[in-house]
Amino acid sequence: MSARRAARRCLCLGACALAAGALAACGATPPQAPLPYAQRLDVATSDISTACGEAYEVDAFPGDHRAALAPIEREALTGARKLARVARRDGGWIYQGQTVRQIVGAAAAMLGSCRLAAARAALERSSGP
Repeated sequence: MSARRAARRCLCLGACALAAGALAACGATPPQAPLPYAQRLDVATSDISTACGEAYEVDAFPGDHRAALAPIEREALTGARKLARVARRDGGWIYQGQTVRQIVGAAAAMLGSCRLAAARAALERSSGP
């Protein structure tokens, strides 16, 4: 084999190795939440954000909203409990670029800002240390 052919072969192998390394680097940052838990996180965060959106709508008008907020608070509690169960399992899992612990913190802040205090307290109390 000529020196030129050997150099070309080496370059080709190097390029292939580089491409394989780049492909291996693609993908989710470990440790990702396993699929069943990722699905629970999706539902939980959706429940919480929906409840907050509904609470903001109800609170946009003057008056006493306790009766209207009661079913919304229950919806938020359902989401908070689902999120807390995943957080107790492994708060270090990553879901959509954030750890479960970070998601719990953001969800608690959201619940506080939309005045769903019971759901916020339940999330903070039951999500673990």
